[in-house]
Amino acid sequence: MTRRPWWWVGILMMAGALGGCGDHEHHRHHHGGCLFFRELEPNTTALTAQELGELFADDCFVVDGTLLDAADQDHYRVFIQESLSLMVTLDHSPLVNFAVHLLDAETGELILDCGTNVVPAVCVVPFDVNGFDIPVEVVVTPVSGVGPYTLTLRTR
Repeated sequence: MTRRPWWWVGILMMAGALGGCGDHEHHRHHHGGCLFFRELEPNTTALTAQELGELFADDCFVVDGTLLDAADQDHYRVFIQESLSLMVTLDHSPLVNFAVHLLDAETGELILDCGTNVVPAVCVVPFDVNGFDIPVEVVVTPVSGVGPYTLTLRTR
């Protein structure tokens, strides 16, 4: 019986490790256009927030989500990478009333309460980044009623 040389397997594994093979898209970076997401459960607390990625000027994230009951909250996390204005749009049925809150993801401090009775709800908040990115938690909550929604985060 002859032994087959398996050294090439080791070389392929090293090439994959050095070449970035694997899940290194912890923070996605894109410019222009929109990235589309579906809500991933569980995302009902700050600890289980769905991470959407990094936001730079002229970026856009669109999330299709659903509030299932009156106690449901959907948490999303983004990382603001540079000074910009973030436009938050929450679209849903006019038969329900949802609110969206922006929080500092590190401290839990409220940045903006974007609760309105207008559909779609639109809020704009400026961010001034000096050095490190700003982690922002976006929380969608039911005020009255439940159902599907579309959350759009667009930067300028």
